[in-house]
Amino acid sequence: MPAYSHAGHRIGEAVKLMVKAVQKRRRYRSIAAALWPFVLLALLAVAFFPRVETGNIARAKAEAETVLALVGDAVDQAIQRFEPLPGIIAGDPILLNLLRQTDNQGVVPFVNEKLRLLSLTIGASDIFVMDRSGLTVASSNYREPDTFLGRNFAFRPYFGRALAGEPSQFHGLGTTSDERGFFFSAPITNGIEIVGVIVIKMTVEEIEQSWERSDRVIMVADADGITFLASDPLYRLRALAPLAVDTLTRIERTRQFPVDTISPIPFSASVIREAGVEVVLGSEPDETRFLSVSLPLTLPGWHAIVLTPMEAVRTQSIRAMTIPLLVAAIGLLIVYVLRQRWMGLMERAQLERRQRTELERQVRERTTDLLKANRNLRNEVAERQAAEDKLLTTQKSLLQASKLAALGQMSAALSHEINQPLAAIISYADNAETYLERNRIGEVRSNISSISQMANRMANITRTLRSFARRPGEALGPVPINETIDETIVIVAPQLREREAVLEFDPAMPEVWVWAGRLRLQQVLVNLVTNALDAMGEAPDARIELRVEAADETVTLVVRDHGPGLSDDVLNQLFEAFYTTKDVGHGMGLGLSISYNIIEDFGGRLLAENHPEGGAVFRVELKRHWPDGQGRQT
Repeated sequence: MPAYSHAGHRIGEAVKLMVKAVQKRRRYRSIAAALWPFVLLALLAVAFFPRVETGNIARAKAEAETVLALVGDAVDQAIQRFEPLPGIIAGDPILLNLLRQTDNQGVVPFVNEKLRLLSLTIGASDIFVMDRSGLTVASSNYREPDTFLGRNFAFRPYFGRALAGEPSQFHGLGTTSDERGFFFSAPITNGIEIVGVIVIKMTVEEIEQSWERSDRVIMVADADGITFLASDPLYRLRALAPLAVDTLTRIERTRQFPVDTISPIPFSASVIREAGVEVVLGSEPDETRFLSVSLPLTLPGWHAIVLTPMEAVRTQSIRAMTIPLLVAAIGLLIVYVLRQRWMGLMERAQLERRQRTELERQVRERTTDLLKANRNLRNEVAERQAAEDKLLTTQKSLLQASKLAALGQMSAALSHEINQPLAAIISYADNAETYLERNRIGEVRSNISSISQMANRMANITRTLRSFARRPGEALGPVPINETIDETIVIVAPQLREREAVLEFDPAMPEVWVWAGRLRLQQVLVNLVTNALDAMGEAPDARIELRVEAADETVTLVVRDHGPGLSDDVLNQLFEAFYTTKDVGHGMGLGLSISYNIIEDFGGRLLAENHPEGGAVFRVELKRHWPDGQGRQT
């Protein structure tokens, strides 16, 4: 048998290894079947990417040509708008009058202000008038610190051409304002000869503002190949190619631009081509590739140029390929996941069928044990319920026993309290009989009245004691504090008189109500007062203070004695059952424990501490009840 068992074990292990090998091969085939569609997609992407990139380059070129058309229109419209204005303004007679008497302090301010208002109206940067020497005699910017007044611009080409009778246009950097602009000039004549020149300046910043939001580089180059306008400040006032010496000499002579700041832009090829061309700026690894498209403008030799970053074109091409591939890959992945889930569900269904059969067998085996355990549990629950009912009955009995024990301790004083009025009643009755024999009716009535008072006093004592000794109900409700304390004082009054002790109580005004049980609250107060009497022993000046502290949410009853106080050990065990510091036969140690549980049942707290001036202080904190018609204090 051992040999057969060992062989069977080896066969079982071999079967498990074969099953694992089959499962591994199945997993590999499943992974391979899932990967080949993704590999095919990747190959398709590599094959079609050049075609997609070519299409995006063509699209980028078309978009650049559209931008070029807009740029050309903007520049041409601006020039065409201002070009005829100098000739029109030159015909104003006030300008001729100004040039005849340039030192007239009445005409010059008038012309300055007129030119300022006119420049605001037509949207020009500046308008100024020069005499035949090139000296500026009137200007629209006369209010500004860098005004043109008194400055000579005879070196500018637009002055020489206008003085020769030819309206002209010039572009350059302002020598006073340091702003780029177009200058339009025209001669001022008196009908026979030219007496001066008028010039209108238009700045180009407004044209460039609309280009700054573009992701392309937009430039406008003049006939010398200098980028007079550009969307990027890095490309402004730079040369598309190295400038000739005579060109630099002319620029320096006319102060058109600062020649020392005009540096060539190192493009790998000319950006001015009829067809688009790819150019490189910089060198590796910081080189930048652009698709350059240009367009000639109306101004002779001027061109508008748009540079589209090739990186953006390639990114767009990659995105155009990636999105369809990603969608296809997600679709394939979803199919694969659904297939795997379906196969998993089928395998799980088979496994669940086998497990269900095994589970049914185990359930049948364990049902008997479960029924037996349920019976035992029901028996245990019944036993615990009976024990809890017995414990509750015992607690109520202990509560009643504590009250009766307190009455027992007060029995001697209560006997004296009842015997005293009883003896007085007997004496008054004997005297009344004597007075009646002597026909002294007035004294008889007085004795009978005294007998009635003594009987009422005895009835009040016995009624209060009977209520205190009665088993309390479980219901809680509103309880008036002052009345409850007065009834408590009636109960403990014999003991107070026997000890010659004083209980100081100042009723709360008006009446304060708490949420509690009236008889059980009386029991707590009786326990606290009698404990205070016991704590003071035979002291000749025994005094107990009882006061009420009322707040919006709580009411606290404070009972203080003037005894020796409580030690730390006593404070730690004070509310434990059967703990007492009294001599044997003078208490079971249940009074404070029962009182503590009663107050907790009311939802309050019973606390103990020592007074700084001596003696113990017990605090009974209860929930305050506001009767209907009253509100909380604010």
